[in-house]
Amino acid sequence: MKFTVMPRYQMRKHALLKLLKSGRGGLQERGGVNPERILEIGYGAGEIFCLYKKLGLRAEGFDFSETAYQYASSHYQAAGMVLHQKPPKPCQQFDYVAACEVLEHCRDDVRMLRHWKAYLKDSGKMIVSVPAHKKRWGENDTYSGHYRRYERHELVRKFAKAGLRVEKIYTYDFPACFLLDFLRDASGKRKLRKQRLSREDFTKKSGVERESHPLWLALSHRTRIMQDWKTQ
Repeated sequence: MKFTVMPRYQMRKHALLKLLKSGRGGLQERGGVNPERILEIGYGAGEIFCLYKKLGLRAEGFDFSETAYQYASSHYQAAGMVLHQKPPKPCQQFDYVAACEVLEHCRDDVRMLRHWKAYLKDSGKMIVSVPAHKKRWGENDTYSGHYRRYERHELVRKFAKAGLRVEKIYTYDFPACFLLDFLRDASGKRKLRKQRLSREDFTKKSGVERESHPLWLALSHRTRIMQDWKTQ
């Protein structure tokens, strides 16, 4: 398996960069003597650790997919980085917890938010990304192992129930989402005809499986060039 940067992942990575740099005091590349700590929930292929290394963050990650663990361990393992296959014990020691496209895979999402909160320092911040709008549910949501998509007011309410205060919500892939969702749903529909797996098994695949269609690869290349230019 070779990791290919898909368009939406690249946009999400750019959004993470902006959020982390605008966080407490603003992160500087390469960090300082005492780097801040980040826990990545559901790291998938693990490419996101390249960003954390660039920012000088001390990173740990958890993903219950054996494929994800093996791939990330062999391709993105960096000095000081720790990967877990089982959820680490809550420790209230992390400055950041990042969970991108994970919450929609959890049956009890409020309980999971409370669990993630226990990893944070009192002054820590949580960064979560989820698929938006119930009306946009499609074949790709089923194939990815999702339980739900979210409305803004619902997300705020669930965070409050978990004891978390929402500071900022924004959409990072509009209007590209209309084309991307159409393509992803068409792909998901084809794959669902061939595969009958449990929601958990679909979830394990979703973090590491990548499209190989020439159109996706072309879009990925184009998006990567645009986002790299924006971060200069």
